[in-house]
Amino acid sequence: MNFLEKVRRNHGIEHATVHVLSESNPNLSLVGRADGGGFAIIGDVNPEQLADAAQEALRRMKDGQGELAVHPRCGTQLVTLGALTACAAFFALGRRPRFSKLPDVMIATTFAAFLAQPLGMSIQKYVTTSPNVFDASFLGVTRKNFAGLEYWHVDIGWSD
Repeated sequence: MNFLEKVRRNHGIEHATVHVLSESNPNLSLVGRADGGGFAIIGDVNPEQLADAAQEALRRMKDGQGELAVHPRCGTQLVTLGALTACAAFFALGRRPRFSKLPDVMIATTFAAFLAQPLGMSIQKYVTTSPNVFDASFLGVTRKNFAGLEYWHVDIGWSD
């Protein structure tokens, strides 16, 4: 399996883990980032709870809950929102930007923002994540430090 496919699959496990953690704490605020060896979690989370949630997430995904790979607060949502609204503003302003076009820009960017949510979820589903985790295994949670920032890394192994 190539590196990008591992990242897509680990990204899906990351989202599923956040879904599981959020079931017991709906106001949980975490930042995650997938990589080829698993995913990092930044935030106030107990490593034992994180390990349990990652294992539960993996079990659920293997049992057919692939929808857990998509999360509404993913960075893909923000990128989609930014790209769509920027394009909408650019096209609404046209070649000769004028203050009088402001209402058109507001309408266009609002419409783009409305479309960004479902489009971002689809981009996650088909591009940035994958629910295909049948050959994945949970290896553990390790404490990491990068430039003074401490975080947890959930290590995922893949049988190729």
